[in-house]
Amino acid sequence: MLIVSLIMLLLIIFGIMIFFFRKIMTQNVTVATMHLDELSRDYAEKEKRINQQLEEANEKAQEIVSTAQSEAEKIRSETIRQAEQERDKMIQAARTQTQEMVHQADNSCNQLISEMEDRISKEAVKRACDLTHDLLPEEFRKLVHGQWVEDLIEKGFNQAERLRLPEGIEEATLVSAFALSDEQRKRIAKKLKDALGKDLAIKEAVDPKVVAGLVITIGSLVLDGSLKNKIKEKTR
Repeated sequence: MLIVSLIMLLLIIFGIMIFFFRKIMTQNVTVATMHLDELSRDYAEKEKRINQQLEEANEKAQEIVSTAQSEAEKIRSETIRQAEQERDKMIQAARTQTQEMVHQADNSCNQLISEMEDRISKEAVKRACDLTHDLLPEEFRKLVHGQWVEDLIEKGFNQAERLRLPEGIEEATLVSAFALSDEQRKRIAKKLKDALGKDLAIKEAVDPKVVAGLVITIGSLVLDGSLKNKIKEKTR
C-alpha cells in the first residue's frame, strides 16, 4: 500500500513537473515566436526601406543618366556645329586663297603677255627699221628723208603751239637720219620760236636708225617726226 502511495505521489509529482515544464516551454515558444514576429516585422520594414532607397537610387541614377545623355547630346551638337563652322571657314579661306592665286596668275599672265607683246612690238619696229635702212638705197632714203623733213617743217609743228615749255629750258636736241641743210636748220629754229615763243639753242645729231625724218627733244617734251616712229605706230 505504501508502494502504491509512493508511486501515486511520484506520478503526481511527475505530472506537476510536466505541467510546469510544458508551461515554461509554451512561454518560451511564445516569447520566441513574438521575438521572431518582431524580427520579421523589423526585417520587412528594413526591406521596405531598402527597396524604397533602391527605387530612389534607381530614379536618381536614371535622372543622372538622362541628364548625362542630354548634356552629351548638347556637347555633340555643339561640337558638330563648331566643326561645320570651322569647315565652312576653311572652305571659304581656301576658296578666297584660290581666287587670289587665280587672280595673281591672271595678272602675271597678262603682264607677261603684255611684256612679250611690247618686246615683240619693239623688236618688230627695230627689225622693220633695220630692214628699211639696210634694203633701201641710201640715195632713196636721203630723198625720202628730205621730203619728210619738208613736210614736218610745213605741217609738223602745229601741235607744238599747244605745248607749254618747261621753265629754264634753253636748248633743244635734234636727231635726224641725215644731216640738215643750213636752210632746213634755220626754218626749224624759226618754227620752234614761233610755236614756243622763245629762241632755243639746237644741238644737232645724226642717227641713221631714225631711217627718215627727225626727233626733237626739249626737256621732257619729245616731238617725234621720224619714219621709225611712224612704223612703230603702224605696228601697234
